[in-house]
Amino acid sequence: MHFKKSLVRSLITLAITATASTTVIASEVSGDISKFKSVGSEVNAKQKATGYIVQLKGKTAIAQAQDIGELLPTNQLVANTGNRYNAHTPAMKAYTRALDNKQKQVASSIDSINILHSFKHTYNGFTAKLNAKQKAQLESHPDVIGVYEDRLEIVNTANTPEFLGLTGAGGQHTMNIKGEGVIIGVIDTGVWPENPSFSDDGSYSDPADLGWLGTCDTGNDEEFACNNKLIGARYFDSSFSSQYDIQYDLGEFDSPRDADGHGSHTASTAGGNENVAAMLSGLPVGTVSGIAPRARIAAYKVCWNSDYKNPDGGDEAGCFGGDTMAAIDAAVTDGVDVINYSIGGSRTDLTVPATAAMLNATAAGVFVAVSAGNSGPDKETVGTPAPWVTSVAASTYDGTSAIVGKALDITSGSLAGSSILSVPSGFSPATVGLSGKLALAEPVQACNDAPLTNGDDLAGKIALIARGSCAFTEKFLNAQNAGAVGAIIYTTEGTSPFSMGGTDPAVTITGSMISFADGQSLTASIADGSTSVEFTDNTAAGDAVEVGNTMADFSSRGPNLNTYDIIKPDITAPGVKILAATTSAPMFGTQGETFKYLQGTSMSSPHIAGLAALFKESNSSWSPAQIKSAMMTTARQNLTKEDGTTQADPYDFGSGHVAPVSALDPGLLFDTNLADYLAFLCGQDKEAFVSGYDTSCADLTSTGFSTDASQLNLPSIAIAELLDPETIFRTVSNATAIASSYTATIEAPAGFDISVQTFDADGEEKEATTLDVAAEGGKASFAITVSQTETTEIDAWKFGAITWTDGAGHSVRLPLAIKAIPTVQIEVPELISGDLNRGRFRFPVKMLYSGRTSIEHAGLVAPFGTTGTVAADPAKEFEFLGAGTNYHLFHIPEGTKVARFSLSDALVTEEGSDLDLYVYRCDKWSCAQVANSLNGGSNEDVVLTNPAPRADVDVGDVYVTMIHGYSTGDATETDYTMVGWIADQAESSTRVISSRRAINGRFNYTSILTRGLPTSTTYMGAVTYFNADGEAEGTTVLELKN
Repeated sequence: MHFKKSLVRSLITLAITATASTTVIASEVSGDISKFKSVGSEVNAKQKATGYIVQLKGKTAIAQAQDIGELLPTNQLVANTGNRYNAHTPAMKAYTRALDNKQKQVASSIDSINILHSFKHTYNGFTAKLNAKQKAQLESHPDVIGVYEDRLEIVNTANTPEFLGLTGAGGQHTMNIKGEGVIIGVIDTGVWPENPSFSDDGSYSDPADLGWLGTCDTGNDEEFACNNKLIGARYFDSSFSSQYDIQYDLGEFDSPRDADGHGSHTASTAGGNENVAAMLSGLPVGTVSGIAPRARIAAYKVCWNSDYKNPDGGDEAGCFGGDTMAAIDAAVTDGVDVINYSIGGSRTDLTVPATAAMLNATAAGVFVAVSAGNSGPDKETVGTPAPWVTSVAASTYDGTSAIVGKALDITSGSLAGSSILSVPSGFSPATVGLSGKLALAEPVQACNDAPLTNGDDLAGKIALIARGSCAFTEKFLNAQNAGAVGAIIYTTEGTSPFSMGGTDPAVTITGSMISFADGQSLTASIADGSTSVEFTDNTAAGDAVEVGNTMADFSSRGPNLNTYDIIKPDITAPGVKILAATTSAPMFGTQGETFKYLQGTSMSSPHIAGLAALFKESNSSWSPAQIKSAMMTTARQNLTKEDGTTQADPYDFGSGHVAPVSALDPGLLFDTNLADYLAFLCGQDKEAFVSGYDTSCADLTSTGFSTDASQLNLPSIAIAELLDPETIFRTVSNATAIASSYTATIEAPAGFDISVQTFDADGEEKEATTLDVAAEGGKASFAITVSQTETTEIDAWKFGAITWTDGAGHSVRLPLAIKAIPTVQIEVPELISGDLNRGRFRFPVKMLYSGRTSIEHAGLVAPFGTTGTVAADPAKEFEFLGAGTNYHLFHIPEGTKVARFSLSDALVTEEGSDLDLYVYRCDKWSCAQVANSLNGGSNEDVVLTNPAPRADVDVGDVYVTMIHGYSTGDATETDYTMVGWIADQAESSTRVISSRRAINGRFNYTSILTRGLPTSTTYMGAVTYFNADGEAEGTTVLELKN
C-alpha cells in the first residue's frame, strides 16, 4: 500500500500543527508494560549494510559455456559425473578475462570503487563497500542489472545410515555405493582437518584423477593440511572483514580451520569416513559414518566468529553473501559435484546473489542441498525456497543416542549413597563441589506466569524444578531471586536430559538437567525427609531412546513466501540429535572434543547432500533435478507433526521423508533446465534478472516456456488461488531399461474434483488414462485438472496426492497442495489517496455481477499526535521492549476499519536519526508482531486494514507500537512525535454514498461528502463493499487531504 509522498512527508506536519492533540488521545492508554511479552516470529531490525553485491549485464561464464557447447568436465573419463563445467578451456579463459575487465571498468567509473570479490562463473558481478552516492550511481549505470545489500546470514544449526536403510539389505552401503569418485563441497564455518572423519587411510586415489582443480589454501595455519579425503579447503572473509573485526584473539583462525564446529559437523555428516570411533568427554559412544563415506570433501569457510557478540551485545558472527557467493563460484570452478549449504537465506527473493549463484551451479550439473531453516513451527518460514535447490526439513530418527554429563551425588535422604546422571546447563556457571539441601519449587515449573509461593523454603537450598511452560533462564532467575544457590530441572516424561540453552547474564547460580524418572524419585525423597545432593566433576553417561518420524519443532514450515504455487520444503531427513565431527578448539565451549551432538536443518541438509553423492555414483547421468525427483517421488509420509500425533503435511515435510533405497529405482523422473527456471522467474517479475542471460521473457514465452510457477516441471503440485478449473501439466522420463505403463491413483484434496489426462511422447492426448513410457529415457506427459465443488472450503490449504504405479512395483507420488479463493464480485481498490474538492471526492468501483450491493464506512478522522523520547540502541538489534525502544499502548475497538501509525523525519528532533516502527497485537499479555516499517531515516508508516479489535489493557488485550532508536544522529537520544489515525466508526462530518444496485461490468461511483473539516489536514477512513449475499468483498482505505 503506497501513499502519496507529499501527504506522508509534508502534510503530516501540517496535520499535527492544525488539529492533533498531543496531550489527550482517546485511543492511547496506559498499562503495566512489565507484564507484556513477545511471542511468535519476530521481524528484526534492518541491516544497515555498507557492503553491496553488484550484478552486471551479460551472461555468466557457465551460461556462456552452455551456449557454446563447452559444458563438459575437465576429465572426459568422468564425463557422466555431476559437474560439467570446465573454466580452463581457452574459450572460457578468454571469456572470464573479458568479464573481469568489464567489472573493473564499471567499478573504476564510479569513484574508483575497490572490488572485494569478483564473480564470473556462477554470477557476473562483484562485491564492494559503497556509500549512498556510489550505490545510486551504480544503480543507474547502463551495464548494471541491480545492486543488493551484502547481508549477514547465520548458519542453521548419529549415526543415521542404518535408519535410512543404507546398511540394510538392498541398501546403497551394502551394495558398495558409497560416493566413490564424487566431490562434496561444504560451504560453512570451515573444517577441523585432523578429525578422523576426514583422514586418508591410503585407499583414496589422487583427486586429480577425478578432474579436481581446487587447492588447499592453509592461510597462516602451518598445521593445516589436506589429503586425498579432504581434498581442498579455502576461506573467504573479504565481505565479513569489511563489516566486522574477525576475533582472532578469541580463537578464530586465519585459515579454513573451523573455530565453531558447525562446518566440520555438516561435512562429516555428508561424507565423513565410515565406522569412525566417536568419543564424547573421553567416553566411547559408538561409531559414526557419513552418508557418502567414500566421497571426497572440499571445505569452503565463509562463516566467522562463531557465536561472538560485541561488548554492547550485538551479533558480530555469521556469513555475508559476498563471501558465500565467492565460495560457490570457487566450488563450481574447482570441480565439486554436490554443494551443501546449511546457511540461512531470503524467504522471498530468489535473485539475491547467493541464490542466483546456485541457479548457475545447478545449470553446471552441481546438486545443491539447502537447509530449510530453524524458524518452525511457524508457517511461511522456509529460507532459500528456490526450485533449483533441494530444501530440507528436519525430523527425528529411530535409534539411541548417548547422553554424557556429570554425576549428581545424593548425600542424604532415602536415596543417599546413589548417583544420577545430570547434564550441566549451557548458560549457568559450573560450580563443582556445590552441595546443599533440595527443596521442591512451588509451583513446580517456577515460571513468571505462576510465581513461586515458597520462596522462604528455597533460600540457601538447591531448587528442584520441572521443565515446561517458560524459558530455562526464567526458571533459574526465579529460583535465584528466591535465594536458591542452585537449580536442578527434571525433563518431561518420554524425553532425555540435555544441556539447557538460553542466554541471560543475570543468571549466577549453577544448575543441571536430570531425567523425568530421577526427578520423580528426588521429589518422593524430599517428601520423605531432608534430601541433599552434590554437583561433581565425575563424568557420567547413559543412553537415550530416540523415537523417529516426528517433525522437529524448529524445522521451518511452508507455504513458500516467494510463491505459494511451489511447495517448500521439498523433503525431510534426520536433523535431531545428530552425532558428527566437531572442532577441537571452538571459540566458545569445551576444548579438545572431536565429536558432538547438534540439531537443526543444518544437520538434515547434509544427509540429502550425501545421498545426492550416492546417486551421482549409482546414476551418474541424472541431472540435479532428476536426483531431487527420485528422492521426492519415493519419499514416505508416515510422519507426525511436532506434537507426535497429528499427521504431518506437505508444508511440514514436502514430499515426505527421504527413502534412499526406494529412490535407487524411482521408475519415472521429472527434469527441469535453465530455461524452465528463467521462465519461472519471468512469472515472478524478474525480467531484469533474466535479461542477464542474453534472453528475454518474451523470447522464452514465444518458444513455449511457461511463466506460471504451478507449471514448473517439479515432482509436486501447488495451486494457491484456484477460482475456475485449472489444468497443470507435467512431463516424465523413464528411469528404467524397460518400457512401462502407469496407472494413476488420486487422493483428491478435500472439497476438490481432480481429473487426469495423459499424452504420448509427441504431446498427443491419449484416449486411455494410462501413462505409457518407452524404455530408457522414454517420455510422456500428463495433466490434472482441479476444480472447486459445492463443499470446497475457501481460503484453506487442502492436501492430497497423485500416485502413478506400474506392474514392476514402481510408485511415483506427487503431493498436492490446493487453496481455493472466493469468486470476486466486486473489484475493490486497496487504497484511494487524493484531495477533497470543496469537501467532496468520488472514485469508481467495478461490479462483476448484477444484483444488490451495500457499503459500510468509518471516518473520516483527523490525525492525533503522541510524543516520546527514544535512546539510541548501540547494538542496532531490535528486541521487544529491549534497549533503544519506547512504546505506546492503543485501544483499537470493534468496528475499526483502518488504523495507521506514522513517523516522519520532520517530527524527529535530532537530525540524522533513523527510527523504526513496530506494531504488536497483544492477547492476555502475549504480543505478536503484526507489522513494521524499517526504512532508512525516520519516514516510517504502518497501516492496518480491518485490524482485529483489542481494547482492554487491564487484561492485556491491546496494541503496542514500539519505536526503535536504530540511530539518533549525533545524540544519545531524540524526541519524536508519532502521528496516528484510528477510524472505528462513521463520523457525523462525513457521508459516503454509493449505488445499491450492481450491474455486471459497470462501475459504481462512491462519493465522499464532508462538512466542517479543517483544511491543510490529512484524513483517514475506509469503505467496505458487500455483495448481494451480504458478504464483504473488500475494504478500500481512504487517505484524503482537505
